[in-house]
Parts: sequence; structure tokens; C-alpha cells
Amino acid sequence: MAVQHKVDKAIDEISKRIRTYNEHRKLFQDLFREVKHSLNPAEFPEAFDIQTSDNLFSLKVPKTNIDGLKIAGIDGGVIHRSLNYFDIALIRAVGVLFYHVKDSKPLVRYIPEEQPFPDILTSIEPLTHNEIESLISIWRMQKEIKCGITLLEEDLPDIIILDGSVLPNIDYRQISQSDFLVSQYRKLKAQYRRLYTLCQNNRTALCGVVKDSRSAILTNKLSALLPHLSKLPEFAKLVEIDYRPIIKQLRDTDLLYQVLDTNERTFEFLLSNFNDELDKDLPDFSIHCFYMKTAEFDTPLRVEFPLLFSTQHEHAQTISSLVNAVSKYNPEYGLPSVIIEADARARLQETDADILVDEIASKIGYTSFSLQKRRNRLPFK
Repeated sequence: MAVQHKVDKAIDEISKRIRTYNEHRKLFQDLFREVKHSLNPAEFPEAFDIQTSDNLFSLKVPKTNIDGLKIAGIDGGVIHRSLNYFDIALIRAVGVLFYHVKDSKPLVRYIPEEQPFPDILTSIEPLTHNEIESLISIWRMQKEIKCGITLLEEDLPDIIILDGSVLPNIDYRQISQSDFLVSQYRKLKAQYRRLYTLCQNNRTALCGVVKDSRSAILTNKLSALLPHLSKLPEFAKLVEIDYRPIIKQLRDTDLLYQVLDTNERTFEFLLSNFNDELDKDLPDFSIHCFYMKTAEFDTPLRVEFPLLFSTQHEHAQTISSLVNAVSKYNPEYGLPSVIIEADARARLQETDADILVDEIASKIGYTSFSLQKRRNRLPFK
């Protein structure tokens, strides 16, 4: 009974916190929904560093006819085993090209093939847990970007959609102590730069779609702006509450889920520059971002894109219209169809890694059990 009482108490506390969070979230959702068609982010003071070419908080995504267009998506799958003496990873990346034909199903091509055999990569470098996780991420992105370059060189799609960020999101400080990791990161950056340049030269749109974004990029910017916005009549009620701790809890998608209607996006804004300390002397690219709601009962997608040609606003309009057009097949799952297909083809099974470890163990005269880390081979369970 005592245990059940503790469980019930914990559940009550969690439920209370969630209800309170939802009440706070609704307050801000209602506020921004009321002003989304009148608030002009281009007029925000420069000190708040919201660099945008759009003049409304939310914009209707333009409709587009995708007949005759080539729309590509890329995703990767990885399974990693950290063993005694070495780390091993199975990595696969698949590109999917949909050539949309009028009044017919799209023609499909897979790059390099429908379900390619995964790369088997090993490392015996003396890396920490965080460093090896960074290495696996770098290897996976190298494979995906190489796939994108092949797509461009062979098929010239109208748009390439990456699953995830359009940036190589690796913390350089975390890898800087390893020459091996830095060399792999430099190789990755060079691949991204080549992909960007090829897209720029061929006028192929490029974006990354983050399907489960947990970021608070936009809410952090808006929280700094709220004292300025509270002077507007629509935000007057903010003066009556301590809103700072409330908005600090909000993720972007939590706020925008009820603010954006289906087929709407937020204003685009500068996310970051591509260059870092490793390539500061090379030509730079500016990376922009917006959120878009493609399905009625799904959370908004975060869409990132490098500014490669045309203006910021035109680029955002083009990319949003194309991504939205291929994300309309399920009201509860608003992900681009090419990404859904690429994910299905790139996904790996855990048993694939188990079989591989067993084979390696037999070759070197160990049991697969003895190769496992101590925490994975407890004598009693």
C-alpha cells in the first residue's frame, strides 16, 4: 500500500505539472494567434537579432503544381555497438527520387539502390563515449551527404530534402582534442560545401526537415521581445503575470501547434552561418529557418535551408510550397513522402549488428559475450 501511495502521488504531481504547463502554453498560443496576421517581425528592433525578409508572423504557403518535378529525399540508418577493444557501426544512406507525372503515380528511383548493403565501419581509437558518438554521427552524415551529391550529379532534382538539419551539427569543442575526429569533421564540412555549391550552380533547392524538433530557437527570441510587445494592446495582459518562467518552458513546436493553421509557416529568419573557426577564410553560406504546419493533427516541421540563390523570401516560399505539396497524405503525419520512403529503406535492424558481432568474435577466437562491455554482461539478471 505504501508503494502504491508513492506511485499515485508521483502520478498526481506529474499530471498537475502537465495541466499547468498546458494552461500556460494556451495563454501564449492565444496571444500569438490573435496577432499572427498583423505582427511584422521585420520591424522588430535590430537589437533583438531577428533577421528576416518576411513582414508577417505567419504566412500562407503558396500552392504549387509538382507535375513534371523531381523531388528527392535522403535519410540514413545507423546501428552502433561499443565493445571491448573497438567500436563498430553499420551505416546505410538511401536517396529516393520521385518524378511526379500528371495523373499517375510518381516514378521512383533509389540511390544507390532500393536497400543497399550497409557500410561496416570500425574504430579502435581511444575515444571517450561522447567522442565516439560524435564520430558515428559524422560517419552517418558523410554517407548521407555523399548520397545527395550523387543525386545531383546523376539526376538534377528540383529539390533535395534531407532528414534532419541542413547543418553538420557537431560540437567542435567536444571533438577538438582528437586529431582523428577533427580530420573526419573537416572531410564532412568539405562534403557539405560541395553539396551547397552544386545546388547553387544547378539552382536546385536544398532543405533539411527536422520532424521532432525540441528546440526553442524562436521562443527564446520572442521571450526577449515580450517587454517590447507588451506595449501593444493585444499583449496588455502580459503585464499582469510573470510570463518569463512560462515562456522559458515552451519549445517552438509547443507554441506553434495551435498558432499555425495547416498550410501556414512562420516568418523565415537567419539561423546561423555555415562557416566556423575551421573554414572562416572560405566563402560562407547563411542558413535560414522557418516552421511550417503541413498536417492538421501533427506538430509543425522545422525547415532549414542555405540561401543559395534568389532572395530570402522567394527561397522560403519556393521551399515551403514544395515541401508542403509532398506532405499532405495523412492528417496525423505531415512528413514529406520522400523522407518517409527514404527512412523505410535506410532503417537497419538490431539483429544485423548482433550477427556481425558474433561473426567477428568467432574469427578472433572470442565469444561474443566476452566482447561486450561489463555493464552488458552481468552474471545475474
